[in-house]
Amino acid sequence: MDASNELLLAETDGHIARFTINRPEKRNAMTLAMWQRMGDVFEVWAEDPDIRVIVVRGAGDKCFCAGNDISEFAKLRSTPEQIAHYNTVTHRAYKALRNIPKPTIARLEGSCMGGGLEVAQLCDIQIAADTATFGVPPAKLGLGYKLDDTLLLVDNAGAKAAKEMLLTGRKFPADDALRWGLVNRVVAASALDATVEAYAQEIAANAPLSVKTGKLMVNEAAKDAGARDIALCQLLVEACNTSEDYIEGQRAFAEKRTPNFKGE
Repeated sequence: MDASNELLLAETDGHIARFTINRPEKRNAMTLAMWQRMGDVFEVWAEDPDIRVIVVRGAGDKCFCAGNDISEFAKLRSTPEQIAHYNTVTHRAYKALRNIPKPTIARLEGSCMGGGLEVAQLCDIQIAADTATFGVPPAKLGLGYKLDDTLLLVDNAGAKAAKEMLLTGRKFPADDALRWGLVNRVVAASALDATVEAYAQEIAANAPLSVKTGKLMVNEAAKDAGARDIALCQLLVEACNTSEDYIEGQRAFAEKRTPNFKGE
């Protein structure tokens, strides 16, 4: 069995999928093989009609994800060719996570660093324990932070916070992450699992086509006006308004009952 199959757990429970970075003894640092498998999993999940929401987490309570496994760099990321290959693999994983048409929730506990913070930012909703910490450490490693990664940080935290994080390389507390917009909510560590589960269950119970439209529409709205896919936006709305779920939603409202949405 590929070791990455054990280091990344991909499980489904009804309409909820759970993706766990399962390497707590290494602070859930991602190897190149793990990045490859991550891309594989999310590309498959994107086409699975039964999955309505995805929870992304790190195993244990010490670290969501420490980012890349630096110990691999000497062997797998030391030449220009190797760096290009490494970046291609990680970019594919990021793209699969960013573009999946299902809502994603990052459950954040412990430290969330570098590439791990990027994974969290690529999720749609971030819920953090009040004990979580956040950082971007390239300045402490002599690495250059790529433009795409910098844009992701600036889009989420703003230029001033991004500079503070990049120039110091230090860890910041959860209240800073909340103030900057890196996370949606900060809750007591003891309430983290219950809060994440409540969000996942609530989203999974909503109309899948409407949820998909909400996610993709926000993504389009965030683009410059000339880059927006107006035709896609129209198709998404029309798909909702002509769906069986739209009829079911009206019936359930009239009958004062919980709707049973099927995503069609």
